[in-house]
Amino acid sequence: MTTDLPPSLIARLDSLPDGLRAHIERVRGIARDLAAAHGIDPATADLAAAAHDVARHIPGRMLIEEAERLGIAVNTVERAAPILLHGPVGAGWLREDGAIRDPEVLEGVHWHTTAHPDLAPVGQAVFVADKLDPVKEKAYPFQPEVRAAAERSLHDGVLAFLDGALRMHLARRELLHPMSAEPRNSLLIALSC
Repeated sequence: MTTDLPPSLIARLDSLPDGLRAHIERVRGIARDLAAAHGIDPATADLAAAAHDVARHIPGRMLIEEAERLGIAVNTVERAAPILLHGPVGAGWLREDGAIRDPEVLEGVHWHTTAHPDLAPVGQAVFVADKLDPVKEKAYPFQPEVRAAAERSLHDGVLAFLDGALRMHLARRELLHPMSAEPRNSLLIALSC
């Protein structure tokens, strides 16, 4: 089952490059499966997954300009790696054109790259689904651990990805988005209670 998508979202998706549209379709399937396994409405997860990369094709400088136009604060890490803004910008576009009003869907689009401490289950499903796209296996060699953890719970899946990404970025001496530490710490605190 797939969700009937708003016409303005369909128009945005139709304008994306073929490879990005194929990625979105794979993520939609994974998100629906995760939603069904974890008691989340699959249609809501499907909508968030369909919308998650609507701004992924935008060049970096334009992402910064769009973020500023939409009133989204841009931190120093995002200025150095503007691709991190594609989720917030995409959510901003969807909010602006009224295509999607569900706050959990908009939150899922906004935070699908970095996660967030208060990310609702729909957003967690999209975050994990985006990382489990089989085409990303080389980028995320720890994908099997994420998949196994996500089968237990979405919290475990998000935490497994954040742990793997942290190890990878530190080993490569790459920038870390400041938001990625907050959901990781929040999940660790919740799991210890």
